[in-house]
Amino acid sequence: MTISLCKHRFPIQPPHGSLGAPGDCTGCGTTWDTIQDELQKQTDTIRMRTAHEGQCHHCGKTRMVFSYQREQQPWEQDEPPVLWLCIPDWGQAKATEETTGFADFNDVFDHGTDDQLARFVFGGAP
Repeated sequence: MTISLCKHRFPIQPPHGSLGAPGDCTGCGTTWDTIQDELQKQTDTIRMRTAHEGQCHHCGKTRMVFSYQREQQPWEQDEPPVLWLCIPDWGQAKATEETTGFADFNDVFDHGTDDQLARFVFGGAP
């Protein structure tokens, strides 16, 4: 979980402005993108510091593994589990989540539409 330490407010832009992204902070002027970049750096630092030799959740090989946790979805009450993936499988899971919105087959099967399931299966998922 990541938390922004900015105590100011980011006003919501109208639909035609900045693709709906929040505007600059009304208190300090920090941009939304700057805060998102900082949160990504924090996440990357944690991922690198927790990497260890272990068994990859997807391929089962013993390699250096990195934490992977997909975005929490509306149908979930709890945060999704942390998976330990090797570099190739971590990259594939991230790319699949970004393109399909789902990180694994179970999620898209249980919660996706037929079209989303077809795109996931035929689009190349881990």
